[in-house]
This record gives sequence, structure tokens and C-alpha cells, in this order.
Amino acid sequence: MMDMATHTGTPWLDSPVMLHSSRKYKCSLPTQEQCKWQQGYWRFWYEADHRFALPTVALFMAAIGIFTIASFASFVMPASLRRSKMLRKATALSRYLSYRSLRIKALDWNSAPLGVLLLGAVGAIFFFCMTLGPQPYYWPNTKKVSYGGSPPIATRSGWMALACMPFVFATAGKSNFITLLTGVSHERLQVFHRWISYAMYTLALVHTFPFIVYHVWKGDMVKQWNTSVVYWTGVVALLAQTWLTFASFGPIRKLCYEWFKFSHFLAGLVFVIFFFIHCDFRLSSWDYFIATGVLFSLSWLHRNLRIYFEHGIGHKATLSLVSNGFIRASVPVHGQWAVSQHFFVRFLTLGLHAGSTHPFTACSLPTEELEDGKSNLVFYIRPQNGFTARLAKYVQAHPNCQIRVLIDGPYGGIDMRKIATCTKSVAIAGGSGAGWLLPFIEAYVRRTTANQNDTSSLRVILATRDRETQYWFESAASEILSSQTKQDLSSRLSIEIYYTGTAPNPRANPSIETTQPEPQNEKQTFDIEQSSNPTTSSHSSTHTLPFKPPHLKTFSFRPHLPAIIASETESTASNGSLTISVCGPLSMQSDASNEVARQQVLLMKSGAKEVFLHVEHFSWA
Repeated sequence: MMDMATHTGTPWLDSPVMLHSSRKYKCSLPTQEQCKWQQGYWRFWYEADHRFALPTVALFMAAIGIFTIASFASFVMPASLRRSKMLRKATALSRYLSYRSLRIKALDWNSAPLGVLLLGAVGAIFFFCMTLGPQPYYWPNTKKVSYGGSPPIATRSGWMALACMPFVFATAGKSNFITLLTGVSHERLQVFHRWISYAMYTLALVHTFPFIVYHVWKGDMVKQWNTSVVYWTGVVALLAQTWLTFASFGPIRKLCYEWFKFSHFLAGLVFVIFFFIHCDFRLSSWDYFIATGVLFSLSWLHRNLRIYFEHGIGHKATLSLVSNGFIRASVPVHGQWAVSQHFFVRFLTLGLHAGSTHPFTACSLPTEELEDGKSNLVFYIRPQNGFTARLAKYVQAHPNCQIRVLIDGPYGGIDMRKIATCTKSVAIAGGSGAGWLLPFIEAYVRRTTANQNDTSSLRVILATRDRETQYWFESAASEILSSQTKQDLSSRLSIEIYYTGTAPNPRANPSIETTQPEPQNEKQTFDIEQSSNPTTSSHSSTHTLPFKPPHLKTFSFRPHLPAIIASETESTASNGSLTISVCGPLSMQSDASNEVARQQVLLMKSGAKEVFLHVEHFSWA
């Protein structure tokens, strides 16, 4: 990035320190032709920030601008235009790109959606062409004639790396201007946070190695290291960036999430400090640090204002273990949240764990039934490793204990406008996503109770291999239905629980209908994976429900999601709409998203219906 031939090191920064260094240049090459060539559009060092950094900013801002326009148009567009066949076909195409993904079953890995991959490809092509397209890569220096000490390929890659930095931070924050403008929630921006970071790191490497090659050729590598602060600050920044990049890989991150977060923030601080000194106010380099600082500060300030002023610091969570081993955390709060929104919760106990926040999906809706108009914000937490395992042990030793918490949120969630206007809705979850389904049932019951003319339908599907989770969900769903509805919803509300485990069922509930499809119809709707011990009503039961919902059914096989989604799409009325919401393991996400994508291809031909998908990830951080 810097012209190493003209700027030597000082203990910290060259002086006098200014916001921008001078662009004045006097050519010292022997001939006019050499001077003109050196100052070519893609080669001139004193304009490199304009040639390479600004186009990089323009690339990112153009992408943000396109999605901002699309988000704004969705709000202001007349309903008649939204219902037009041509627009529905265009929407189906965009949704196909948003939903279609690739899956490698052997690695239990899903790719990003096709549209996101295409955006990544555009970025890769841009950086590839901007880095390798302009010539030369190295100055044609000789022992007598020097065009400069900064190899052109190092200069341009350095400026592009610097221009990536504000967007790395912008896509990392929970509160950020990109979400505000585009409506894309922060957890869905994480893939761009990682990819921009990968691009920045690759460009940093391309920036670094040509300097090593050049000074080894020149024979003064040791001298540069000993006398130039630029070199060792750059190395420290690159080492910190290496940790930030590779320690963020999923398998490493999951080993200890708390350590990952602490080390990520620490390495980020080290990186920014040494990168700041490394840039040494050359040209407009510090402008990008100012932009980064503003974006980070506003995000941090907004989150903390919400924590301390909107929610307050006096919250106490009441913790208990429910029958399937989940931790139930109930926090009385003021405020509103919607279906599928999540909060970041800091438990102010358990030692070092108090230093980190953890995202949990709200498994209740605001009711304002408590004193002072408060509502119970309920989370169901599945104990796994690290913090959640320790929290479960603590709750087991201290039943119904209360722990002070700080709450940040809500974030994300489903577009409830689509849910409210959809003809049909299907909510699908697997395993520990059982609690995620409860607000769907509650919101549907409230909506149909408030509006007697509402004729929409809801189908809830839970697949679990754990009997205790099955029984717990049956009870929780039945409690919602018995306490909140007085009308007959049996024709429009269906709650289906699919047991996919192999353990015998010693506690089958005879009051719950257990359905086995007729053999001749099995392949029409389901791909059956029959349990070796199917649920029947012949076993003795200790599992009873206070209320018997007529629309709650249990099955002893694995639901075939593509067939279910195809059937629901086919049965949706012409000019109707269908919302599919999924929370579950990667295989479930892949089955659902790819089937909805396949339906978009069919809808592109007719433009008669709309099918919308929302996928809630188990882990995205």
C-alpha cells in the first residue's frame, strides 16, 4: 500500500501526522516516457486509493442499494401490482435464487443459497480482475532505475483489502445499517461477514508477499525489518487477521464458543490498532478507519441503549427443568416481539460465562398479563456443551431459581405481514426446535379469535426422536389451545408429531390419536421410514393431557417434507399464498428449501400462487 522507497519508519508514525498524506509528486525517472508510463491509470501510486479502494466501496454499496430498493418497493408497491402475474413470476425467480442450495450429505453440509453464491461469485470475479488484470505486477526496476518500492500488485490489493474493512464490521454487528436499509436480519448477514473477511485476508496476503520478494531481490530485507515500523506492524496485523479468519471456521468455533468470542474481539482489537499504525495516514487510508469506527460505535451504542434503557438491568429469569430436559427460562419484561424472533441473553452468574451473551429464540408471545403490564418472555434451552450444560447442572441443583439477566433484542423473525395475509401456513421443526413452534400456534389462535372472518389454515409439524420431547410438546400445545380458543379450528389447524426414534413407547397416550397411513397410500404423501416399535394405543400410559385437541395427531415415521410441501402447494387455491417456516437440522433445512425452490420453478410458469420460505438456523453465529 505504501511507497516503501520514499517512506521510512519512525518509532510510531511519520510526522507531522495529518489526516491525509500529500499527493504531490515529482517524477525522478530519467525520461519523460518512463514518467508517463509510471503515472498510468492503473499504476500511479498517488492515485491508487481512488483507482482501487473506491471501486471496492462502490461494489458493496451497489449490492446494498439493490436490496434496499427491493425492500422499499415491497412496502410501497400497490396490492394490485403485487398480485399481477408478471410480478409474481419475477418474485418466484428471486425466491428460487434465495432458497436453492446444495448439500453434501456425507459432510452434513449445506451451501449458501444459489443467489448468495452468485453474489459471492460477482465479488470473486471483481477482486480477481482488479488484482490480476492490471499490469505490471512488479515494477521493472534495475539497480540504477527505480520506479518505486511498492510493487503495483501489492499496492492495489492493499487498498482493496482496506476498503473491505468497514463492510466486515458492518455485517458483523447485531444492529447495523445494512439490516435497517435492506431488512436482511443480522444473522443472515453472517455469511457475507465471513466471505468479505476471506476476501480481505486473501488480499492482505497478496499485498504482503510481493514486498518480501522485492526486498529479497534488492537485498535489504533485514534492514527494512529492523528500521521500518511498517513491516512489523503489518506482520502483527496479518497474524491477528489469520487468527480471526481460521478460528472462525465452524468446527473450531464450536469447540468453545465463549473462548471464540473473547479471542475474536481481542484479535480484532489487535488487528485494528496495528493496521492503523501500518497505514500511517497514507493518502486517504484513515478515512476507512473513521468509517469503520463510526459503524462499530453506532452499532455498539444502539445495542447498549436497548439493553440498559429499553429493557433495563433489573430482570430476573426464573429457571426450571421441563420434562424433556430442556431448561425453561421465564423473564417478565415490557416490550413487544413476534414469532421466531430471538434475543441475546447474558446470565449474570456462573463465573466467566457472565462475560458472554447467547442467542435464544422466544418461545412465547407478549400477553401483558403480569403486573405492571409485563409479559413473560419464555425460552426453552436445550443443554448441550459449555455454557448450556453448566446452566443445566446449576438449575438441577437449584430448581426454580432466579438469575439476573441482561436482554438484547428482539432480532430477526418472520415477516408477519406475509403470515397474516397468507392463505395457508406450514411450520416445521425438528428436535429442539419444538419450543420454536409454540408461538406459531399461539399467534394463529389469537388471530383467528380476533378475526372471525379469518379462513386461513395452519399446519404444524414436529419431528423428534425423543419421546419426552414428544410428550412435552403435546402438553404445551394442548395447554395453548385449551386456554386461548373457544372455537372449532379442527378443519383449519393441524398439529402433527412424528416420532423418528427407535426406542419402545411404554407411555403412549390413548387419548391422543395415533395415525398410521394405509399401505396403498403411503407413497402418495410420505416417504415412510417405519419405526421398529410403532406407536400404538395398546401400551399402558402415564402420559395424560388435561385437554384433548381433536387436531393433534402422532405418527411413528419420518415425514417426507418434499412431498408434504408439494401437496400443500398444490392444494393452495389459485391466487393464494403459502408460507413454509422451518427450524431444524441441516438435512431438514435442505429438504424444505430445495422443495420450495422447485415449486418456484413451477410458479414461474403460471404466476398463479405465491410460496414463501423462512428458515431458522440452529446455529449461525
